[in-house]
Amino acid sequence: MTLLGRAIRKAVRIARRTLGHAPPAVPLSAATIDFDAPAIAIDPFPAYDLLRASGPVHFLPRHDAWIVLGYDELRAAFAMPQLLSNQPYEDVDAVLLAADPPAHTEIRRITSRAFTREVIEAIGRATADAAPRLLKKGLLDAVRDYAEPLSELAAAQLIGLDDAALHSVRAAGGHFNDFGRYVGDLRALADRATMYGRLRDEGLNETQARSLVALFWVASTKTTERTIAAATFRLVTHADIRLELQRDPAATGRFIDEVLRLHQPEPMLRRRAKAPVDLGGRTIPAGSLVYLCLAGANRDPARYEHPHDLRLDRGASGHLSFGHGIHYCIGAALAKTVVDAAVRELVAEGRQPRLAQPPESIHWQASMMVRFIESLIVGSSQ
Repeated sequence: MTLLGRAIRKAVRIARRTLGHAPPAVPLSAATIDFDAPAIAIDPFPAYDLLRASGPVHFLPRHDAWIVLGYDELRAAFAMPQLLSNQPYEDVDAVLLAADPPAHTEIRRITSRAFTREVIEAIGRATADAAPRLLKKGLLDAVRDYAEPLSELAAAQLIGLDDAALHSVRAAGGHFNDFGRYVGDLRALADRATMYGRLRDEGLNETQARSLVALFWVASTKTTERTIAAATFRLVTHADIRLELQRDPAATGRFIDEVLRLHQPEPMLRRRAKAPVDLGGRTIPAGSLVYLCLAGANRDPARYEHPHDLRLDRGASGHLSFGHGIHYCIGAALAKTVVDAAVRELVAEGRQPRLAQPPESIHWQASMMVRFIESLIVGSSQ
């Protein structure tokens, strides 16, 4: 068993003791499983494997929703925007994220202009310049002291925040656990971003422009922050991978794709069935909530050999962590560029990042909808 596996198994035992969750009294099945139970949320992959083995699509009575776990079925679901609506995301952003065609098509065309190659390359250079300064501390929290500031730097440059505006937006982050208030705070500050003016010039109204600026801040910061943290975790717990990247920097892209496949920023995406949907041998009724399980599809043994292992020789994995089809993440190239700069600095010549806390004490935030590292103490000595 890998160090990661041992750490997670120990964390599961601690969660059960601390939170009073004994092992299930009845065998897990689609009829009984609760993905929000702490012992399952922190390590959901055995449950995904168990369900997928009996079919790629299941109804979950405990969640009053359907779940799609198979790789091929997930790709097919992404190709059905006319049947599976993004409407469940209206509380985050109704303009682009929750929009369906044809409204989505025009907004996507307008917002894609913010993600030119020149913009992405400039943000990549700024990230590469900042990363060494952040690693000068001998001991640091790789989330708070490294992943978070790099992600905020990239997002601030993308949406156009000066230092004073960035300070205000960061202050709003104190309300992140009250997500509705957090998004409201961001929308109130949106007119301080240069992106806001550009969107208004494109003909969007005030409400639309504020919503999109808030969306791009949240998506840009959380996606990259969580991926940098996961990549750092893999590097400090697997010295062989770090040494391989130091020997062969060209493998960095493959490493990042494997990190994204195994530690996607969001394990689930939500959809609403607008009509009956035939998928994976099941018929999902109209009106149903549907969970597209990226974390399950990305470890589907029908697609990946040794699906739970990080393999630098895997080649193009085709992971679904950024989605697929018309809702493929518009900032995917930017996120990978920022993570690439962060990883390359972590494995720069002579650097030997190390885990500076017991693996089982790493703080994970875990539920059905999220699974990411909140704090990771590492030594960054050279």
